[in-house]
Amino acid sequence: MSSLVTPAWLASRAPELRNGSLVLLDASIHRSDAGYSSGRDDYEASHLPGAQFADLFLQFSDPAGGFAFAAPGADQVQAAARAVGISDDTTVVVYDRLSGAWAARLWWLLRAHGIDRVFVLDGGLNAWGAGLVSGPDQGPVRPGTVTVRPRAGFFAGLAEVRALSGEPSAASPVVCALRQSEYARGHIPNSSSLPYPELLSDDGTVDLDRARQAAAGYADAERVVLYCGGAINAAGLALALTEGGLPAGRITIYDGSLSEWRADPSLPLATAASS
Repeated sequence: MSSLVTPAWLASRAPELRNGSLVLLDASIHRSDAGYSSGRDDYEASHLPGAQFADLFLQFSDPAGGFAFAAPGADQVQAAARAVGISDDTTVVVYDRLSGAWAARLWWLLRAHGIDRVFVLDGGLNAWGAGLVSGPDQGPVRPGTVTVRPRAGFFAGLAEVRALSGEPSAASPVVCALRQSEYARGHIPNSSSLPYPELLSDDGTVDLDRARQAAAGYADAERVVLYCGGAINAAGLALALTEGGLPAGRITIYDGSLSEWRADPSLPLATAASS
């Protein structure tokens, strides 16, 4: 079953959105020359009707995690999910206004905690077109009652990736989701490059032909370890590869990614010249 939904599919679910059995989340982050910041102001300027803002800085990341956008623990995920109205039988649709990677990050985090009825709006806010609304959240949300069930295998830690970087592994390749130019400037040794943006069409939707071709390249791998700068593009790549036919159980994300790797001066970085 696809994890991507279209604007037409979402529009047809308006009654479910109104009665709370479908929760629509805007996972936008603001990007500027100064870096990334909360997307709440962007959300309040324009968002899909009925959408709530999902804060990837505070609600759905651990500010004390030691690196940007660290995955929070189960208690925090459960509290955050309930705060936006998610129950065990709720359908969740997530979108953003950039590349879709931020929405994919929340999709991955929720699935890692046993919330399976979660989808990403293919193409995000830009795919919706006309009919956006502005302003803050519309009144208090009825709290959800979801009980999270954390699953192993969704995230890899530093120790595992360090071991893989020391010796190439065809069974568990380490793959960088950053653009090729960023990969060339510095990447984890013995990792390969598969830029998430290259699996998108010009309109920001996932190019299924490219995704299937990319997924076929890992058909013999037992596990594929994805990373980027802060595990965001890696989540987008996880979504694209899943849509391309690579079983989700064979994909994991190095949560610390280069944010954690670069913080340890003892860990080497390879460049295009030294790869």
